[in-house]
Amino acid sequence: LLRWDAYQEAQREPLLVSFLYSTILNHPSLESSLSFLLANRLQSPAMMISTQLQSLIYASLQRCPIFRRALRADLMAVRDRDPAVQSLPDV
Repeated sequence: LLRWDAYQEAQREPLLVSFLYSTILNHPSLESSLSFLLANRLQSPAMMISTQLQSLIYASLQRCPIFRRALRADLMAVRDRDPAVQSLPDV
């Protein structure tokens, strides 16, 4: 559903295409997308490079099925309850 919403958003908003592809559409799973986003936000010169950090975050997410279920539930809750959210990529 997230990938479909992101694809639809990319069709409607040409200025967001690059962002949507790099953050959602080029990733095989929600965990991959989240690890990419977190690694890029957390990256600093004093830390490891973002690809290493992304791998570490992704591996951690893969080992925790409870977190993965909660992540999906939280995304859907925000989508359903926040009037400013039009689609999942807005979350």
